[in-house]
Amino acid sequence: MDGPVTVVVGFPVRDEVLDAIGRVDPRVQVVHLPGIARPGGAGPEAEEWKRQLATADVLFGPTSIAREYIEAAPNLGWFQVINAGVDRLANEGLLERGFVVTNVSGLVAVSIAEWVMGTVLMLAKNLHQAVRTQGERRWNAWRVGELAGQTMGIAGLGAIGRETARRARAFDMRVVASRRTAPPGAADPDCDEVVPYEDLERLLRESDFLVLCVPLTPETHHLVGARELAMMKPTATLVNIARGAVVDQDALIAALRDGTIAAAALDVFDPEPLPPESPLWGMDNVIMTPHVSGSIEGYGRRSAELFLENLGRFMAGEKLENVVDPKLGY
Repeated sequence: MDGPVTVVVGFPVRDEVLDAIGRVDPRVQVVHLPGIARPGGAGPEAEEWKRQLATADVLFGPTSIAREYIEAAPNLGWFQVINAGVDRLANEGLLERGFVVTNVSGLVAVSIAEWVMGTVLMLAKNLHQAVRTQGERRWNAWRVGELAGQTMGIAGLGAIGRETARRARAFDMRVVASRRTAPPGAADPDCDEVVPYEDLERLLRESDFLVLCVPLTPETHHLVGARELAMMKPTATLVNIARGAVVDQDALIAALRDGTIAAAALDVFDPEPLPPESPLWGMDNVIMTPHVSGSIEGYGRRSAELFLENLGRFMAGEKLENVVDPKLGY
């Protein structure tokens, strides 16, 4: 690439990160506009930000950057997002605008997989109830379940699904996963069996714990609804670390109330934040966290390191890592 390259950093970062970006290549010119990621738009500075974005070749920031700012960068060639999911960009048609989008897929896959196993263990051992009874100073013994020999179904064998499969196998669970590119009889070192993506019914019927790891696309919106929940075992648990809208939340609430399924572990909701009036808050058979399964210490550092590696490739005219397919939406 000839000539100067303007890199706009569209969220708050430390000065050392900005300095590191500038050191990647002498042609790089860094512009820091942390305000463009501010929820609810901007104030009087907006026009000045748009003026500076007019020269942007590269944008580094969250998918929450408002459309008006992205569209203010007509020369944009590459947008490195600090998120794994890009459904917001897809929904607004921004994946088809001609610039390359890369994400941080896999960056916190281990953390999310650990969250899955942690909540699965809590539900199997009834530890969430133990926390409640301890707070009530009430002695209430119960029988506990085992993970060994149970079937974990994983819908989506990407980075998170694979790390989850490895940990489930370590607990002697049987792992059946679905993958878009899986041919019939496909083998995988981390799974007992891999089935085609379209064979969701197989996962629904066989799983004791069904983990949703798929991206949110038009194809996966409400992938699991009343019909699908009715196919699951009454003793089964649904685990969602994908996106809230992958599940029909009203149907899930009904299924948890009437015993269609036994429990759920949820880190994502539709909408977010989850309204205080949602029945999910008061359900004893639900473990909930506010979309934090991947919110690790050092997330910013890791995403910056990934960006620096990709920026070096971009300046050298090499293929970027984690390129999003605009047709698939991930």
